[in-house]
Amino acid sequence: MRKPLIVPIKSFPKGWYLTWSVSSQCYYNGNVQIKSGGNVLQTIEKTDHSSNLQILGNGSALIPSEDMEIVITFYDGTEDEEILEQHQVNMILNKKGKPVGITIGMCVEDSYDQDFNDFFISLAGWEKRG
Repeated sequence: MRKPLIVPIKSFPKGWYLTWSVSSQCYYNGNVQIKSGGNVLQTIEKTDHSSNLQILGNGSALIPSEDMEIVITFYDGTEDEEILEQHQVNMILNKKGKPVGITIGMCVEDSYDQDFNDFFISLAGWEKRG
């Protein structure tokens, strides 16, 4: 098993709603953990050697801590293969321009072919209201 990649997420305030989904087109097996304040909100596993596009899982929670992280692990491959990721953060603004939500799209590469389709992680958070 390779060293996991830990991606800190500082975009979501404590007490906001959060939803996520994880998909994959990777041959390798692995998992994605959604964590907040050191607590695991969900672990989503990829357990077959298929490179077909798969929706692996989704979930939601009230964010318990501003210290969130995404932990990405691949069980296959060699220890010297670096796990790479790129992500985009977008603000959701109300009519007055005040931020009321945030979306993050994260593409993960297992370092094999540099196509960044090995895990795709989508996060959306918004203020708890009504």
